[in-house]
Amino acid sequence: MEKDISVGWDQLHENRRFRPHYPNEHVVRFLMARREENGGSMRLLDIGTGAGRHMHLGAELGFEPYGVDTSLVGLGYARQRLQASNLPGRIARASMLALPFADCSFGLVVSFQVFCYTTGDDLRQAIAEAWRVLVSRGSLFVALRTSDDYRFGKGEQLGPNTFRLKISDTNEYDTTQHFLAAEDIARYFERFSIVGFEKTETTSSNRMRVDSDWLITAKK
Repeated sequence: MEKDISVGWDQLHENRRFRPHYPNEHVVRFLMARREENGGSMRLLDIGTGAGRHMHLGAELGFEPYGVDTSLVGLGYARQRLQASNLPGRIARASMLALPFADCSFGLVVSFQVFCYTTGDDLRQAIAEAWRVLVSRGSLFVALRTSDDYRFGKGEQLGPNTFRLKISDTNEYDTTQHFLAAEDIARYFERFSIVGFEKTETTSSNRMRVDSDWLITAKK
């Protein structure tokens, strides 16, 4: 199963279109605001780093960035980009479900639109792993799909709020995705001492499609 997922992400990262250069604005805000609110640690982990845009940003801001991904192709591009800018950074091929780091290793963990590509049970495991590697008072930022997203229900239902998508208008055909309602968030992030979340939505196709995400911040 993991191998098949990796192959799909490898194919995705071979396409320049799916290797965005600029960091997401919400990740920029999160990192800028928390350079001094991260439990005293300057170590940053980007889970699902892809081609490394947020690792690159973290290095530019003075963090010590680490990145993990299941795609060797994506990680190769991440390494190239850091080297081209003469910036530090360490990468590893790993699943979000089993991070290869000791407990309490990072002051900050970010994961942008990665944790949603799984089932509800595996989402809990990914969140638990993020909690485990954070230092005390360390902060987490994740973006997850809301149940108002246009993809919701577009495929085979595998469980509550979980679907194997059968849509052809994106690159996500046959991917598994889990969606959250607002009332789900406290339950999924119950081990964190402080949790906050906002909703962001963008329309496309003459407002026929709504991309809807939760922007969740949590402190250990």
